[in-house]
Amino acid sequence: MKYSKLIFGSIASLILGTSIYILFRSSTLKVFSWLNYFGINILDSNIRKSALEVSKNIPDWVLLSLPDGLWLFSYVCLMLYIWKNSITIQNLFWISIIPAIAIASEVAQCFGILQGTFDPMDLMLYILGGVLPLLIFKNSINYELKF
Repeated sequence: MKYSKLIFGSIASLILGTSIYILFRSSTLKVFSWLNYFGINILDSNIRKSALEVSKNIPDWVLLSLPDGLWLFSYVCLMLYIWKNSITIQNLFWISIIPAIAIASEVAQCFGILQGTFDPMDLMLYILGGVLPLLIFKNSINYELKF
């Protein structure tokens, strides 16, 4: 296993989250203008048109919250891969910073500190995205958290 499952988990969750976002989300999102800038017009593609028909049968949390959780999962897997499946005092900051920012921003929305709409499903999937790689790969992670 060494590290191949980590990189596979990172790439697969990144692709899945991005696919959900591009295929099912609102055409007014900034990502579509970025894609157009690079000559990619996904909005008029047959695959997106078909996906939008299917989206009526998919729960909102899958379309709206799951991509962010998958991206956090991807990030944590990538960080574990980069740090050779080892968590130390020195790399703990880099492994946890993005999940911590995502979770903190959602909590801040709850208390009106940040603009936006608090969504408990977003919060739950942020937490899962940050923690699941640690649970899934727990037997192969080397913890060296000595001060």
